[in-house]
Amino acid sequence: MSAFASAPQRLLTRTVTTDDGAEIVVDTHGAPDARATVVLCHGWTLSARGWRPHIDALTRPRPGFPAVRTVSYDQRGHGRSTRGTALLDMALLGRDLGRVLTETTAGLDGPVVLVGHSMGGMAIQQLAAHRPGMFEARVAGVALISTCLDQVGAAPVAPHEGQAQRRADAGRRAVAAGLLRSPGWARTVHRLLTGPLSHPSTAPVWRALFGAGPRGEGVRTDARALRDIPPLTVAEFYAALTTHDCAGRLGALGRVPTRVLVGALDGYTPPQQAARLADDIPGAVLQTVPHQGHDLPYERPVLVVETVHALLRELRRPEEPPRGSRPRPAEPMATAR
Repeated sequence: MSAFASAPQRLLTRTVTTDDGAEIVVDTHGAPDARATVVLCHGWTLSARGWRPHIDALTRPRPGFPAVRTVSYDQRGHGRSTRGTALLDMALLGRDLGRVLTETTAGLDGPVVLVGHSMGGMAIQQLAAHRPGMFEARVAGVALISTCLDQVGAAPVAPHEGQAQRRADAGRRAVAAGLLRSPGWARTVHRLLTGPLSHPSTAPVWRALFGAGPRGEGVRTDARALRDIPPLTVAEFYAALTTHDCAGRLGALGRVPTRVLVGALDGYTPPQQAARLADDIPGAVLQTVPHQGHDLPYERPVLVVETVHALLRELRRPEEPPRGSRPRPAEPMATAR
């Protein structure tokens, strides 16, 4: 990670205000005349701070890799952004992303690539489902990392096990409702997730949420970010996540190069979910990363940066035939660490 050590030199921070009064804090790094813009969307309980290594790598030119402009923002109710007054659902986060995208890329030339982790990837899906015209016309490429199409937090079951799936869905909704009804329970879960990693009750909760992959500093960083979010806000967002469903509504993503990445050990948005997501997007590329869990973008930042560059290279191939309906194999990324 030594190559990512120094901070980007250009920084512009602004606030994007939504219709319901939420103030979304947005950071822009890099030159306005950069050849492309990359918008980074973080996940549940995290913040834009997690993208710092990726921003540093993307905004600094290297041989064969021109610098790009990056836009990162704190999702409403996370980091520096306020909650707003609207009823929280995933479509709302898609609208927030659309507003951030419009206000930060208006008047700029060059393609825009969207990168979303977990809840951030779901926000991108919601934008594609509700505003398909923004894709290809404005958004030229997409990376969806450790995220899913629907059924958040559950591995898909076989068709003949539909009743078991319905029970699992009902169970997740009951947990979400219970957290919202019981501030004491929400605070208890919050304490467990933000407590010492050595505590015997903490590790099982993290494994239940994120799988076996997260470890060490990655989990500590997540816990620090989570401490800044009120317990009931955490519960409210979890309830919103359990209602996410974009199945059959992602045709717009088939118009642009789209890559789906997942850690093989991800227990929250598992590989089976990533496969269903890739199958729902015409031409999407699926990559499963061995030995990684839900924190894939933060444990493997070079892989994310290389994915962005791969998308940008694909945009420079006008001689290729139109995108088809079958997934293409991922480009080798042997240098990713």
